[in-house]
Amino acid sequence: MLEPREYQERILSLQREYTQPAGADRTGRRNTDQTEANCVEFASANLRHLLPAIPVARHAQIINEILFTQACAVLDEDSCFLLESTKISDPGSMLLAAKESPVIFCTFHFGSYRLINQVLVSRGLNYILPVSSDIFATQKKRYEDGLKVLQAFFKTDSQLIVVNAEEPTTALTLARKTRAGWSLLAYIDGNTGVQGAGRRDSKTLSVPLLGKPIFARKGIAFISHFLNVPIVPVLCEITGQMQRTMTFHGKIDPSEFSTERETYCQMATERLYAVLAGYLKRVPGQWEGWLDMQKYLDMDGIADSQCIDEDSVETASPAEDIADSKLVFNRERFGFIVQEDGRALLDKDSYKLLSLPQNITDILDAYREPAPAPSADIAQEQRDIVTQMVSMGMLSVVSQ
Repeated sequence: MLEPREYQERILSLQREYTQPAGADRTGRRNTDQTEANCVEFASANLRHLLPAIPVARHAQIINEILFTQACAVLDEDSCFLLESTKISDPGSMLLAAKESPVIFCTFHFGSYRLINQVLVSRGLNYILPVSSDIFATQKKRYEDGLKVLQAFFKTDSQLIVVNAEEPTTALTLARKTRAGWSLLAYIDGNTGVQGAGRRDSKTLSVPLLGKPIFARKGIAFISHFLNVPIVPVLCEITGQMQRTMTFHGKIDPSEFSTERETYCQMATERLYAVLAGYLKRVPGQWEGWLDMQKYLDMDGIADSQCIDEDSVETASPAEDIADSKLVFNRERFGFIVQEDGRALLDKDSYKLLSLPQNITDILDAYREPAPAPSADIAQEQRDIVTQMVSMGMLSVVSQ
């Protein structure tokens, strides 16, 4: 358990590590590992599609904020004193209602999303946390050990049961516990499970997020309807170095809708993501989902006109047109992704990964910073390649 002084020191260290001036290359960190670097490129593409009004020049700053927030959420889990400076906004008295009748507290990987456990335990609530098989196998003990710490700190006998959401008997466990008055805590953003994020079956549905269709799991809404238990959206925003605001939004109650289950699942899931969208428009840098949103996007909703095809190249301008220009790699539209068999170029407009020959990759690397276009004494073939790359948008002419 962290003390306030140690916590503050760590937060300041994280700010130095992640919070860089706008325009810093990637995350601004020299020790960025390759997995994180790939996530950064996809996050930029996701921001480009879902929040197009944000200039691409701001993406690096926002991605730094995402990584900083992600690190803060981990620290917050081990910092019970934070609850003293956390503002709880609960106009519908959902926390009080949960002591009388079970609810499904539904949240996202947004802001200080792990702080919800401290709130529920401090209120003496008993609740169930359904998780994926891999989380159940690797982190069940961490949750159980954390509960003991919270029970001792808040002096409550609140109980938590972590269950494997993919086990066939889990539905029976949920039904039994909710009848006994236990609530549920669920994270809706993240399609984990047997088929992972690529799952496209009867257990997923398409919902809008910031005007784009995404695939989301409908399990939370299904359970809500099946058990006749209302869903309460909860988000915890980081509002200062040691300040948090946790908001319990209006409940989505299946008993208030005379609809069949599938219709309710669609409506409820759409409402949950509409709540998230309101936060993303205001503080986009507090959602981890940007790092892998491409896994959930409905790619059929990506306009074909945005796609670039390796076999369809626009007619290049004559080499002389750029002979006296400076060129630079078009980071706004493209980024390098490292795969097992080498690097590929990510087209952020279409999400296509383009496999390039080494000589093309070398040229793009040479123009990571503005540099003169090939001069007349360079081989014609080299000049033609560079000209073609300009016409494809891989290289941009630097404004004078």
